[in-house]
Amino acid sequence: MRVARDRAIFHALCVVDEAQERARAGAVPPSAGLRLALAFLHLCGAELYWIDQFWKAAVTRSEVGQGAAAFGRSQEMTAAVNAITRAVGVERSSAFLDALRAARRA
Repeated sequence: MRVARDRAIFHALCVVDEAQERARAGAVPPSAGLRLALAFLHLCGAELYWIDQFWKAAVTRSEVGQGAAAFGRSQEMTAAVNAITRAVGVERSSAFLDALRAARRA
């Protein structure tokens, strides 16, 4: 069974979106799923710089709350996710974000 490339990209972005959301509570435990999603997105055109930036901010840093360090970490993840999403040919619109969140709940 083959999965269409666009559908596989969507699922990989779901994994990344979930990790970004979980990172609000601290460092995200490294997982094979997140590694696979990021590796796949890199194969689809996302620059390694942004993949590494997201990984470092989500997995190796744990700042949370309202401080400057936590805000910086959040901004690093957001910039990385925006760049990754654009690089794989997806517009990160509010409708797309709603679809990601709905798919994660299903």
